[in-house]
Formats: sequence, structure tokens, C-alpha cells
Amino acid sequence: MKILAVDDDENICALLTEAVTAKTNHELITVPSGPEAIRAIARQSTPFDCFLLDIQMPIMDGITLAEKIRKTKGYARTPIIMLTAMSQKRYIDGAFAAGATDYITKPFDFLELFSRISVADKLVGEQQRVLASASEMTSLKRDLIQNTAHSLNEPVEVIGVTQVVGYVAFENYIMQLSRSKLLRSSVFAVKIAGVEKIFNKADPIAFRQMLTDISSEIVSVLADNGAMAAYRGNGVFLCLLPRNNGFSHQRYELDLNSRLEFCPSLRDIQAPTKVCVGEPFSLRSLTRAGALFSLQKASASAETRAKSQKEVLALLRKSVRMAPRNGFQTEMERRAYEVLLQDALREDSAGDRPATAYG
Repeated sequence: MKILAVDDDENICALLTEAVTAKTNHELITVPSGPEAIRAIARQSTPFDCFLLDIQMPIMDGITLAEKIRKTKGYARTPIIMLTAMSQKRYIDGAFAAGATDYITKPFDFLELFSRISVADKLVGEQQRVLASASEMTSLKRDLIQNTAHSLNEPVEVIGVTQVVGYVAFENYIMQLSRSKLLRSSVFAVKIAGVEKIFNKADPIAFRQMLTDISSEIVSVLADNGAMAAYRGNGVFLCLLPRNNGFSHQRYELDLNSRLEFCPSLRDIQAPTKVCVGEPFSLRSLTRAGALFSLQKASASAETRAKSQKEVLALLRKSVRMAPRNGFQTEMERRAYEVLLQDALREDSAGDRPATAYG
């Protein structure tokens, strides 16, 4: 990759240059300020593949620079890794809102630094593969469809909606939240009911537009500038609430569906579209894995609300009986379904008792 590192500390720039040159095959260019970075971007005949930005710099801070990079043609999805001292972690919220995809703290743990750069390299490789494939298309329509084609389970990145980020950035953001913020924060999921039929009926462009419009309404109905949302795939959106404030998922579901009745992209698909909102789950946890498991539980709650109880129980029993597969993500999903099965069985024994609002 071709990487641009921006830091006003000459020692940090020298350290990054030495480490990246010695341990990787990446090309690293360093500049001392935001304005120098903008000029360096403009001078390049081939674009940069990744950015390492210090948050606190004179003249132009890293957050402002990240915003400018995102507005520069060709850099809407380029990985941006923020460099920050532990005392500056309060600025991370603004960095993610400005378009950062990851962060690393100073002083550097170089194993962690190389790991983050490796993740960025994989993202760049995938983006280049998509661009190379698109360049081979012979017609505009086929080109557009090829660029937007995806599987139903793919966590498509919704672009251009404030407070909505890619799912990788969403998880990275939650992983860096301080313990006090984790204690105050909760997460819930929104599921598009019957998304399989909609996906099979709509072309990729129309389906992506629907995801964009639903994302916009999700954050609009929340009316909370601190909230954040991401599309996880399979018709599921995850939403982060920085404060609970008596949030009622039933009332939110009614408000959201009321707004979606007037959504043009849903009318264009000509398929009845309703969303189901699951219960919110606290992010309070002693481990990062515990916080991520809350995302699994929130997603499972919305899935449950979108299916009949009979279908849910059949799915859960099948999931629990399945032999464990490799991978941390699969294990988290299996554990989430086990918890959900217990909850569903409790609801089954409780009869038709009305649901209560969370808060």
C-alpha cells in the first residue's frame, strides 16, 4: 500500500518510517501538518491507499483533516487510522463521525500497529478488486449493477447518511468506548421483515437505495446527535444509543414504520415493507468480547420480533444442535442463539402476557 502519515512530531514520523520500512513492503510518506497532507494528496499521480492521522496538530487537527480527505474525490472509502495518546481518547468520537475507520494509541504497540495496517490492506485489496471488475463492464447499466451486487448477508456500507457508518467502523468504535460510556450506552437492532423476498425482487441498485433511505429514517427518528447506526447484513441495522433515557423499542418501531410509509424507494420496490425493532441491550461489560456479544443479542432480538414464535423456536433449536464451527463470529452467534432460546422458552411459558417497554 501507499500510506500517508501525518504527525507534527518528527520523532513519531521517523519511528513510523523505520518500523514500516523494516517490517512491511508498504510505501510510507510522512508530512508534519494537515495543509501539507492536502498538498501531498493533490500532487500524487497515484492515490494513497491508507492514512495515519494524528488527532491533535496545530493549524489543522486530524479530525478536520479526515473530513477534508473524505470530501476529496477518490477517497470516500480509503482507510483512515487515527493516532492518539490515551489522554486524547475523548476525541475518538469526533474522529469516527468525520470518517475514521480505526485508531491506535501512542506509544505504539507495533504488533497492534501492523495488525491495523494489515486490516486496512485487506480492505484496500477488496476495493481494488471491485474497481477492477467494474472496469470490465461494457454498458453503464451492467456496470452499475456489478458495482452494487452483493449477497443478502453482506454488511453493505451505507454512504452519505450522517451518523451511519460501515459495520467494521461501528464495531471498532464500540471497542474503543471508555468503561463509563459503555455503562451508559446500549444497542438495539432494526430488522426489515421479509427482507429475503424484497432482496430477490429488487435489483441491487434499488435494494441499496432502500437501505440508504431506511438508515436515514432510523437516525432521524432517534433525534439524537450522539446515536450511531450501521447495516450488519441480512436486513439488520444496529443502533448505538449513548444514553437510554427510557427508550421504548415498541414506540420507536411504531414511529419508524409510520415514517417509512412515505419512503419513495420502498414504494418503487412495490413490496410491503415493515421493520421490527428488538429490545435494547446494555453494553456494560468487563471485556471487549462481552460488548460485541451485546451486538449479537440485539440482532437476535430483532430477528425474533420479525418471525413467528414457531419459526423462531425451530430456528433456535436447529442452531443450538448444530456442531460448533470455526471462527469467533460463529461462536458468538451460537451463544447469542442459546441465550435467545432461553428467553423464547420463558416467553412461551408465560403465555400471552403483553410486552413491556425497556427503560
